[in-house]
Amino acid sequence: MQKYAWIIGLIWLSGLTFLHFSPKDVSKVEGTPVIAFVLGDSIQQGMFLIDTLQQSLQQNIETVNDMLLEEAIPLQEEAQELISYANTRQATAREIEIAKQRVYEIESILNQMQQEASISISTQEQTMQITITTFLTKKLQEYSEENGIDIIFNRGLSGEGVLYGSDAFDITADVLEKLNATK
Repeated sequence: MQKYAWIIGLIWLSGLTFLHFSPKDVSKVEGTPVIAFVLGDSIQQGMFLIDTLQQSLQQNIETVNDMLLEEAIPLQEEAQELISYANTRQATAREIEIAKQRVYEIESILNQMQQEASISISTQEQTMQITITTFLTKKLQEYSEENGIDIIFNRGLSGEGVLYGSDAFDITADVLEKLNATK
């Protein structure tokens, strides 16, 4: 979750920008916005979807690690045999060179296997984050619409920021125009 801290920071910055540039923009919306907050840490700890996805991810990590170990053991044994043979007096210079080359190949294979496993786990983590974000956004939007809330902030150790904001308070286009003005 820490690697997404910059997103939360960006959202927080957007909220501050909204508050800074909003006086003329908010007047377009009737009434005062209804603002609420959630304790993000409690949401993170108490949300069943997060718990389920994290357990599934942990199981996948363990499975990938087990598979890596299972596939790596024969290669490691082969490399050890080659090294042991190359260190005997029986090995010729040519055999030592062949053994050395094969050990490098085995190292490369093991590194590639580890890299592929790492990419697989990273992809699963990213998919989990997207799933959680999509679900949370949808549910917060539904809750906000049902309860007349315009903006929901996150409050807690996991970071500060806007979790949901109704489109009526989205000033992105106005801010971009101001930021890109050539003055």
